Amino acid sequence: MTNHDFWMSISDIINEGFTSEGLAKLDDYAEQFSTGKILYKRFSPSEQLGCVKGGTIHVIASLLAGAEVGTDQLSAPEHSFKREQQLGKIQEES
Repeated sequence: MTNHDFWMSISDIINEGFTSEGLAKLDDYAEQFSTGKILYKRFSPSEQLGCVKGGTIHVIASLLAGAEVGTDQLSAPEHSFKREQQLGKIQEES
């Protein structure tokens, strides 16, 4: 599964109204993330560690929050202040 496919899957889960199948997928993704089987490109190493330490619910909440902003909507370099400002503006408009 590519990074794009993964985030599309998360968006589908949200758009389909959190069916039991979708919730099972979220649990599976959280388990894979917590055991290091998959890494999410959107999250820095410290964000990934924080998610794991927060537990399954925290991982799932982070995934759902990350799905709110499309991968092509932020033009500033990763980890830059400008990127954080762009993210805030997009979330404010939602």
